[in-house]
Amino acid sequence: MPVSTDDYVAISDLLGRYCWAVDSGDEIGWSSLWTEDCVFAGAMPEPLMGREAMKMIPRSVSGGSGGKLRHLAGSLHCDYDGAESNVIIARYYNLVSNWSKGGALSCFGTTTLRLVRDGGGWLIARSDTEMLT
Repeated sequence: MPVSTDDYVAISDLLGRYCWAVDSGDEIGWSSLWTEDCVFAGAMPEPLMGREAMKMIPRSVSGGSGGKLRHLAGSLHCDYDGAESNVIIARYYNLVSNWSKGGALSCFGTTTLRLVRDGGGWLIARSDTEMLT
């Protein structure tokens, strides 16, 4: 079942914050978008688990590229997980470009998020990415 307009806007905002925080090396901001027991799978050889482990991702992204990687989440669509309005499954295209190389494609994948309502907002409980490049 498609999500409400308010929930869609909140998820879109969360993904914007996700991209800005990871690209700028904001470990605290990026890890705060995740649940304590979160899972980040598919983008790395082994899944990362837990909010504390998420802090290494922005550090790695920013340091490894000299701050020149940029993430873009596109073609977002969201559905409630069954009749449950406190869980959303969001899918989007995950495009990463490297501007130290003039905007070259770094990687492209499809990502599925499992989001859980946290008070009035949303947190990422699980991210699964299938790398296509």
